[in-house]
Amino acid sequence: MSALLLPNEILSMSSQAARLLVESGDGDGALLYLALLKCGGEAAPAAALLRWPEERFRSAWDRMSALGLLQPWAARHAPGVVQPQGAQSSGPDDRLPEYTREELTAAQEREPQFRGLCRELEGMLGRVFTDNDLKCLYTIYDHLGFSPEIVLLLTGWTIRRERKQKNNPAAVPRMPQVQQAAFRWKRMGIDTLERAEEFLRREELVDQREWDILRAVGVSERRPAVGRERSFISAWVDMGVSDELIHMAYERTVFQKGSMNWSYANKILTSWHAAGLRTPAQVEAGDKPSRRTKAAPAQPQDFQPSQERIQKSNDRLDRFWEEQKKGGG
Repeated sequence: MSALLLPNEILSMSSQAARLLVESGDGDGALLYLALLKCGGEAAPAAALLRWPEERFRSAWDRMSALGLLQPWAARHAPGVVQPQGAQSSGPDDRLPEYTREELTAAQEREPQFRGLCRELEGMLGRVFTDNDLKCLYTIYDHLGFSPEIVLLLTGWTIRRERKQKNNPAAVPRMPQVQQAAFRWKRMGIDTLERAEEFLRREELVDQREWDILRAVGVSERRPAVGRERSFISAWVDMGVSDELIHMAYERTVFQKGSMNWSYANKILTSWHAAGLRTPAQVEAGDKPSRRTKAAPAQPQDFQPSQERIQKSNDRLDRFWEEQKKGGG
């Protein structure tokens, strides 16, 4: 039995990352992810290894970022390595710190910035914080190192997502949910004000198109996209795919699969994008078989009879005339 992995050349990833890569059907994205693993998370060596044009590299990066496997493109110039999400690692961000009540009280007393942040978030979430709420907030502020400005942006984003998912304009998340979102931002490299603002701008673009794209793939009742749907929608928005093209991919998916299949539709759209097909007309033209020049009808060749055939023809004419003379014709 042949080995799948050569000795001393073993790269590891989580089963979740492997599943997302397989289900996405994104060949370029998988190659990019593997190149980053090979290069220890360094973006520049991975780009050199792949030898892709900048546009292709960025497009694959954005699609993997939409799946939650890489940092957003805006964070690509961060110092240090770009750790692919799902790679086997045990970084400090995965461990929750333990803060005592005394430590939290002391932090409020000696850090006016943290004390003011507590008041702001109590107002945003509409409740007085418990010890557990304070522990969650201090984990974000102290352990993850988020500035008050980033925490406020994060909390506002979490509130909007909660209200959208529950279709309730008065819904508010709990602090553990805000903390969970903070860890997600940290893993994605969204830990500066600039990156947070860039991420929120991108999320706003996806929000603006989400329902139109859901309708394009046959969703009739208005609802928010679920997690996996949102990942594909984000990738399609990043690629700049039109609603018309998405609907065309949806129709072909249903024809082949019998129902909507997000991974299959993504394969179609990714292949069209890689081929430079940006409109339905271009897709239709690309699907038509190339026109081949019809073979010109064979031109009659100059017939050169042999001497024997000429003689036989003359003999037949002579007999014809002899018969005509005998008959008096």
